[in-house]
Amino acid sequence: MIAFEDNLGIHLFKAYFSIYKYLKKTFQENEIENMNPSRMGILLALADEDGLIMSKLGQKLFLEKSTMTGVIDKMEADGLVERKSVENDRRALGIYLTPKGKRLKEVLMRIIDKAYADLRSNLSAEDIATAVKVTKAIAQAAYQLSSTAEEKKG
Repeated sequence: MIAFEDNLGIHLFKAYFSIYKYLKKTFQENEIENMNPSRMGILLALADEDGLIMSKLGQKLFLEKSTMTGVIDKMEADGLVERKSVENDRRALGIYLTPKGKRLKEVLMRIIDKAYADLRSNLSAEDIATAVKVTKAIAQAAYQLSSTAEEKKG
């Protein structure tokens, strides 16, 4: 059995929880309401590539279609995103940041940049780059495991 202190999952959870706690406090200080990891991920993904169709956006974030639909509906109601027909395929709807969503994205980017700067006071840029590379690989492997488990169930 893996010892608690050697358990990767525990350390990923602790890192995620601590970062989210820091961000949540910072969001409150900046009067950002209703921000959660799904919303933040969607805003950042659209900042990277605006106009993604919902299925591609969900794949990028490893979120299920049902989760995506609910979050996008609420973000649309809050005026952060809008659905528009995709130029090449009128049946497909792209998700686009509204001007309000773009302004919020800018604030989020400043908050995240500050968080990275604060982290760098204890970690080198190389440590952070390595952590990103490794957690990306872990996330992909875990997603594949969960997808395989779902396929076997269904």
